[in-house]
Amino acid sequence: MSDTEFDRKPQKDARRGPPILSCYDDLAGSCAYGWSMLERGVKDRKSAFHTPSVATVTADGSPTIRTVVLRSCDSAAKSLRFHTDTRSGKIAELKQNPMAAMHFYDAGAKVQLRLAVRLACLDGDAYDAAWAATRPMSRECYQVMQSPGSQIDDPYGVTFDPQATKDGEDHFVPVVAHVLRMEWLYLAAKGHRRALFDFEADTQSWLVP
Repeated sequence: MSDTEFDRKPQKDARRGPPILSCYDDLAGSCAYGWSMLERGVKDRKSAFHTPSVATVTADGSPTIRTVVLRSCDSAAKSLRFHTDTRSGKIAELKQNPMAAMHFYDAGAKVQLRLAVRLACLDGDAYDAAWAATRPMSRECYQVMQSPGSQIDDPYGVTFDPQATKDGEDHFVPVVAHVLRMEWLYLAAKGHRRALFDFEADTQSWLVP
């Protein structure tokens, strides 16, 4: 385990450039710092990690990407969660091929995370807990009668029906992303740091930036 203190402000590099992270030369600490940024992304709406990109593969083999809202992070279980509509393209795509990628970048911190993940729809108690935690304004997104991406003649032609959709619950689905690998990139003025953490193989290594 690393002794990196994540609540401590980055230390000023006396030789050159802006302050650097305390995990700069700490491999395990860089992994832990990455998870701490993901955890912060769930709680802080202003965090750059609050809205990551998720890339999946379409039926014809083409890559497609979109932005989601990070709703949960479990560093012990190596998993993340976001919510979507049951009728969205990403649901059909993950059912055909659950392998996906997630991208996070914080321009202020100069940190990028690229995650290889396996997606799955949640059900049972996990589904119930996720739905119970959603806010009324969030539920409106799932009360839309037309499927996401449907062609319409007028942008005002979108219809909402809370009763017909059971307040939106009929179209709501929480998706868990099981993190298989994390690639860390820290852009520091004194020299970049890049690392790969393979949670399936339980290995970690520095990479050439």
